[in-house]
Amino acid sequence: MKTYLIGFSLMALCLISGSFRGDLFVQNRAAGPVPVPILLYHSVSGEKGDPLKIDPSRFEEEMTYLKKEGYHSIHFKELQEGWYNGRPLFPKPIIITFDDGYEDNYTAAYPILLKTGMKATIFVVTGSIGSPGRLTWQQLHTMESSGLIDTQSHTVTHSNLTKLSDEQKMRELVNSRNQILRKLGHLADVLAYPYGFYDRRSIDAVHKAGYQLAVITEPGAADVTHGRFQLHRILISGDLLLDQFKAALNGP
Repeated sequence: MKTYLIGFSLMALCLISGSFRGDLFVQNRAAGPVPVPILLYHSVSGEKGDPLKIDPSRFEEEMTYLKKEGYHSIHFKELQEGWYNGRPLFPKPIIITFDDGYEDNYTAAYPILLKTGMKATIFVVTGSIGSPGRLTWQQLHTMESSGLIDTQSHTVTHSNLTKLSDEQKMRELVNSRNQILRKLGHLADVLAYPYGFYDRRSIDAVHKAGYQLAVITEPGAADVTHGRFQLHRILISGDLLLDQFKAALNGP
């Protein structure tokens, strides 16, 4: 009985201190928000010659590695809750993103994500949805229904926001959010800047349009100190070997 009570007391102490390590989460408020790698993909295709296209076999190898090494893929909503609302994140959190909304995100990447159980976010150019080689709204709805895929905004026409008037910026930002709401039933709260280009006025427009977060193409893990609208991402090109992929996870 004495041994049982001591063991129970130790477990209770660990739970109260927030340092209990289990399969669910690790919470350490004193350390503050942890940096989170955000991976940037585009197309998953066997076509050669374009570094933004990654072969499906290589993509599966990378997803399998992440799963095996204990990475927990999350969506941006979970990142927000963890960083700004104090909810504990899973150990080794990581965010997987795709830009532009290519059809092979559904035909090639999605089956691999289903197989490995990895979540991903697709930043779509809403004005291109349904065009040849691009995703359809039905495909996006199907993927979102799995709980693994989240759709966010890459604007309406993929225009460089720094070159647009304030009125044009708002049209790109607000209309894309509204289209996602109308077609998928939820607002887009996260933006990927087209081409990764942004400036102070673009950030102000993104905030004004109602977005909560925005991602850029600066390398390295995203850190809360970057600010809500300048979250770094790690570009994963199709020519990376697995050892290079592993090194890229830690950023420069």
